[in-house]
Amino acid sequence: MEVSHATLPPKPQNGNFSHRSPLVPPALQVQSYQQEKIELHRDIAASMEELGFRIRNLENASLVEGLPLFPESRGSEKYLGDTSLLGLPGRLTRQQPRNVDDVLDWELISKTLYSWRDLNPRRRIGSCLKEGLSDVVRDIMEVINSYSKQRGRVIDFKEILYGYWRLDPVHGVDLILDLLLVYRKYRGHKMTVQVRRHAYVQQTFTEISIREVKNYDFPYMSQRSSTTVAIPVHQKLVKHLVSTFEQIPPILHPSPPKKQEVINFVLPLSGRYKIFRRFLKMYEDVCLKRQEEAKLFVVLYQNDRSSDFLRSGALIEDVQRTYGSDAVVAIYTNETFSRARALERGLSLLSGDDLVLFMDVDMIFHPRSLQRVRQNTVKEKSVYFPIVYSLYNPRLLNRTYPDNYSFFIDDIVDEDSGFWRQFGFGIVSLYKSDYVGLGGLNLLISGWGFEDVTFYDNAIKSSLRIMRSVDPNLIHVYHSIECDINLDAAQKTMCLGTQANMLGSLKQLQKVYERYEEVVVS
Repeated sequence: MEVSHATLPPKPQNGNFSHRSPLVPPALQVQSYQQEKIELHRDIAASMEELGFRIRNLENASLVEGLPLFPESRGSEKYLGDTSLLGLPGRLTRQQPRNVDDVLDWELISKTLYSWRDLNPRRRIGSCLKEGLSDVVRDIMEVINSYSKQRGRVIDFKEILYGYWRLDPVHGVDLILDLLLVYRKYRGHKMTVQVRRHAYVQQTFTEISIREVKNYDFPYMSQRSSTTVAIPVHQKLVKHLVSTFEQIPPILHPSPPKKQEVINFVLPLSGRYKIFRRFLKMYEDVCLKRQEEAKLFVVLYQNDRSSDFLRSGALIEDVQRTYGSDAVVAIYTNETFSRARALERGLSLLSGDDLVLFMDVDMIFHPRSLQRVRQNTVKEKSVYFPIVYSLYNPRLLNRTYPDNYSFFIDDIVDEDSGFWRQFGFGIVSLYKSDYVGLGGLNLLISGWGFEDVTFYDNAIKSSLRIMRSVDPNLIHVYHSIECDINLDAAQKTMCLGTQANMLGSLKQLQKVYERYEEVVVS
């Protein structure tokens, strides 16, 4: 690790830790040796540069004719290392991007971590990063205080006010830290004062090392007999992990349910015949043919597109003739479409002990999704708001989506095809009694969206536990969104934001902008 700051004293000649001391742990001794190795490579690179050699050509350089700089070639046991990488001086420009995709992004470290990787940029600082920062700060303070005793002062670390970090996959980790320190002078004019200092830190990668470890066998007592048998280490580890996980109970259920609970789908529908046909085919394959414990309640709105209304009703009747009238329950209405009122209409046919799943016709789901609904929804304890995967506009990706729902199940989840809809709360599972206890949806809201956000806010303020997790088997298929100019200001802002998020990834939008930059600028 290297620390750069004008006010910091120079590092001891042998690194942060003396590798000659028997009290130093072996890992720190190795770290000290590696630091010395990097410094030697940098000295070689700087010296050869004075002689007119470029760093990338040092592998084949010679000091004089017949005397190569590196006598052993790459792959040899005595090979000294790649100076073109290890000899680069410590600076923030070691990586030279050739195009926009090669530019390294920084992440902000504050009380939380602000990252560009997710739609929701603010997230918890992980334990790995916390531990790494603690190690870095400890090393920084050892460098700062290496000559403190002679100078009659000591500097203590108080906190990291903020910082930036990034990972360079080739060279190492870069950090910029704003440190709050306490300066204590105990000689002469004594004082104690808080100071802020910037530290520029680089943790340089060394070369890849490979160590072969024998797969030692050891005695292990078989559970079926008193005979002692030899089982390889990795086999025992797998056995131990399997037995351990089998004994872990579910998070919320005290014991696995003897019978699967019925999931009552409530689906508002206005028009959208083709999409509903795809959804109903999926529901038939996933639930009805597999005899899944589920019921579907479709709140069907009659509107100007009467052909959609009639054809959707005919589809429901076909399913009822095949699987019985209870398989799909149709609730017809000629009111103005309101998702909140539609969900209330569906709930009116259920009892307080029924498990309900609010669903959208654009969703693709899998049997595993239904199992997660049952596991994460517990009466009077938890409400489940799954984070669904939402597909981008296929036109931007030069794709077309077929009517077959199975197309969306097979490995379609990636960063270019869609995004995790962390701010979407429309898909939710809960018990009707808990829904009533939360006050239900706001029936006064009309038009696009917002009723799910207010309901989520009420759920957070309640004593119920909010369960949120990404579900790769819940996929929202892209469809265009029309934002009515007459919407409420908050609804309109939310609608336009969703409309923009569903266009495409930042990388794809950037490529589109670069392609038509001249047109946009002019």
